Amino acid sequence: MVNSTFIILNALRVLSITSLLLAIATCIIVNVKGFPNLGQSNTIFQFMNRSVIALEALVLIFAELGWPARLFRWFPMLDDTHSWSFFGFLQIVMGSLILGYDSGISSVHFLGHSLYIFIVVPGWFIFIIGIIYMITGSFGGPGLKATRRLGSTKSPPPYGV
Repeated sequence: MVNSTFIILNALRVLSITSLLLAIATCIIVNVKGFPNLGQSNTIFQFMNRSVIALEALVLIFAELGWPARLFRWFPMLDDTHSWSFFGFLQIVMGSLILGYDSGISSVHFLGHSLYIFIVVPGWFIFIIGIIYMITGSFGGPGLKATRRLGSTKSPPPYGV
């Protein structure tokens, strides 16, 4: 019998990893596109902001995959003993930062329409997925992580038990 909770939670994982990979690509593209203007006003801080977002996305991808184990010593709130609330909070913050890129560098005029959409869509995906993770973590607790684990035979406890 197929566990629908397992399928839904792993579909959420795939969407999360995909949107985080798109965020990394977005950060790289915008940093490369804006690199010639690096010496102007606040662009150095915007460059650092996008670099930190890309590193955070990479850490969250590793947390989704559960590898390497050393990661959870550095970020204990992402391990299996905690719920997804903090993970969702990090994604909400990341989505907000992506959506709040400086209007000068993320404008349609500077990037072109298709690249501008490429920045906005991953930001919204990460923001919405973060909200879903935060709600799921608040109501499901850390037990859902064991339900989602690949190779797990654990099913959620029956209602009323």
